[in-house]
Parts: sequence; C-alpha cells; structure tokens
Amino acid sequence: MSDAPAPEGATGQRTQGAGRRLARDLGIYTLARIGLVIVIAAVIMLLAHLVSVRIPLVVAALFALLIAMPLSMTLFKRMRTRVNEDIAVVDERRRRDKAQLRARLRGADGRGADSAHPAPAADAAPGDPAAEDAATGERKSDPPSPEEGRGEAR
Repeated sequence: MSDAPAPEGATGQRTQGAGRRLARDLGIYTLARIGLVIVIAAVIMLLAHLVSVRIPLVVAALFALLIAMPLSMTLFKRMRTRVNEDIAVVDERRRRDKAQLRARLRGADGRGADSAHPAPAADAAPGDPAAEDAATGERKSDPPSPEEGRGEAR
C-alpha cells in the first residue's frame, strides 16, 4: 500500500477551483436573492406608506418572498446557470474520486482483500439471478465478454 500519491494535474486543480468557485457563486446568488426580497419588501412598505395603509413588516416580507421567488428565476438566470455548472463539475470530481477509491480498495486484480468470499451485491436477494456469481465475481445476467468467446458455456 505504498502507492505514490497521484500528481495534482491541471484537471485536479481545475476541479479544486470549482469547489471554491461554487461556494463563491452560490453565496453571491443567495445574497442576490435575499437582496431582491429586501428591496421588494421595502417597495411594498413604501407604497403602503404613500397610500396611508399600515402593513406589518412580516406581511410585506411574505409578499416580497412570494414575488421574489419567480422573479429571481428570470433576473438571476445567468448566476443560477453558473452555480448549476459548478455543481456538475464538483459532482463529477466526487464520482471520479469515489470510483478511484473503490478501484484501489479492490486491489490490482479487481478483487477485494477477501477474494475467497466475495461480498454479495447489496441490492440483490439470495438466489437472485442478477446476483454476483461467487466463483467469478461477475453478474450472472451480464453477457459474456469477447475474451470469453460467444460459443462457450458459462
């Protein structure tokens, strides 16, 4: 287990920056939406004051929230798209890291440390034809690979 750590290449740095960029963009987007609610609530309070009607601040804030929700979807579309793209990059990095970790845990030959007793599939019931074959570690429902040949019996 003395594997050398993988060098931090351009992709690792790009996805590392995506996490920071996601936090920054999400913070800006959230502050913009909160600011929009505050501005709309202030406008409601100002209009109520101009027509000499008393509206409680909580009521104005609730109306502002209801108005700001759909309005922010159109006003801040570019920011929302940028946040979604950053989430996709960070999620892809997380999936890739998870797959690399699983591959390292399986070892070099693709089997786990206890290859004599492979673990059953987590979602398969005993006797399930889609469960892993104990001898080969393959799923019984998988078609044979080209190396196994097409005419041979399993």
